[in-house]
Amino acid sequence: MGLPALFLLLILILFPSLSLEKGWAGEPVAKPSFWVVGQKAIPISSLTLNQIIHILNLNERIWGNGDAIRVALLSDMLKGDDQWVQWLGVPSIDTFLYKWIEADLVQDWPAPKRFSNLNQLLEFIARTPGAIGLTSIQPPTLPPNIRIIPILEKESKAQP
Repeated sequence: MGLPALFLLLILILFPSLSLEKGWAGEPVAKPSFWVVGQKAIPISSLTLNQIIHILNLNERIWGNGDAIRVALLSDMLKGDDQWVQWLGVPSIDTFLYKWIEADLVQDWPAPKRFSNLNQLLEFIARTPGAIGLTSIQPPTLPPNIRIIPILEKESKAQP
């Protein structure tokens, strides 16, 4: 092994995220920083990647306790780098945007609400039964009736 190869190996060992940051076709994409927050009354202990996709696709609309699922997002998650969407296994945020626009137009189901800052998103979740929010900012503190909902990458660990 030559000196350049050793140098590259050392860089990859010291900075493993560099090898997964964007990924090549078929390669894993690094887990982005995003959190799901929701009301404590929501009858789930965690969400799987597939459940998040189904909720964002408006395929799952009601929680087990009968509350309607209401989704909120920080606006910055809808523009620029949509690495969090790719991590879910979806090619682009447009996959969801088209469904949300269509649902709004036919008044079938309300599209996810968009907020420009974390406090507005948390206020909406706190006062809206069944609400969850996706945020690119880790909440430093949470209102008493809101919790962070863990995201499970393996389907077998999902709990209803």
